[in-house]
Amino acid sequence: MGVDHPTGATESIAVDDPTRHVTVREAAGERDAFYLAHVWSRWFGTEYEHGHRYSSGRLPYALCSVAGWEVDAEPEHLHGYGVVAEHDPPDRDGRVHVGGGLVTIDTAAETIDNLPDGRFDADALVGERNAWLWFGIVDAAWRGLGLGRRLFEDRLQWARDQGADMAFAYGWEHDGRTSRPLFEDFGFVPVERFERLYEDERDVCPACGALPSNDRTCTCAGVVWARDL
Repeated sequence: MGVDHPTGATESIAVDDPTRHVTVREAAGERDAFYLAHVWSRWFGTEYEHGHRYSSGRLPYALCSVAGWEVDAEPEHLHGYGVVAEHDPPDRDGRVHVGGGLVTIDTAAETIDNLPDGRFDADALVGERNAWLWFGIVDAAWRGLGLGRRLFEDRLQWARDQGADMAFAYGWEHDGRTSRPLFEDFGFVPVERFERLYEDERDVCPACGALPSNDRTCTCAGVVWARDL
């Protein structure tokens, strides 16, 4: 898909099958940006438009810098960073995306606006520069191989390098599954659990079956997680 050739250092990681070559790297170029937009849209309903060519489509603002686009608009975030996991099978010509994630650096005011209303004091919780981990998704066939952990680790390190004071994220808890162990392993603490975190705000959720066509909204429980950086 596309003609972009991502730049920057790559790092191969070992998985169970040594014939499967997987790389976790910084997202760069339109091909990566539109893949992340597709993942974001599929899981969270974020709007974007994939044109005949990438440059004829539209991206969420946070991914414009990943695509290398200059946007003549008031920035919503101070900085943004994407990371992708790719499979480069030796018997095929071309890499395939198998996971990705996004993190932004936001002001205190923007972070407070993104946090849900709860029992916590948002003004006291946020820092001057705040990392917001928007999503980290690995294709189902590739889960359990440590890729989600690598996507998480890469984004946190970038946030530290940007001088972020705090990091925030939402963690799902549904169908007997929880992201709690992953957040705890990275030093995050639960701020508050919400039984229906996205209700009336999110009309796409593969976990609970919400789709625009059935007029349902997400009913999954979620936890707001935070940690000092």
